[in-house]
Amino acid sequence: MSKPSFESMFSVLFKIDREIRYASVIEKSGKVIAGGMRKGVRPLEPKEEELRLMAHIVSESTTRETWDKYFGKTTYTIVKRAKVILMIFPYENRLAFVTAEPTFSLQKISEIRDILNEYIQY
Repeated sequence: MSKPSFESMFSVLFKIDREIRYASVIEKSGKVIAGGMRKGVRPLEPKEEELRLMAHIVSESTTRETWDKYFGKTTYTIVKRAKVILMIFPYENRLAFVTAEPTFSLQKISEIRDILNEYIQY
């Protein structure tokens, strides 16, 4: 049986909660492999800042890895800002990046993580 596609994964993620704004899979180089904004939702940042945002996410993830030997591997990282919640889920060679409205219930993070684990190889 073949592994389901990332597009299927995004469809499932967006069905979890209408407050999920964006979902993507990013290579450690910062390149977006797949994903995007929920239909009808406008990005908060200008298009020309997207590459810089992805580079920042990858850079922070790499920096966190230096602490793995002391604290263990990062399961996920959450950044709660006034206008958006950023969720980063690290995998061996990739990152899953999900954003949500600031009122999104953080109780749903384990559900997001379970779905991501079904589609993304460690």
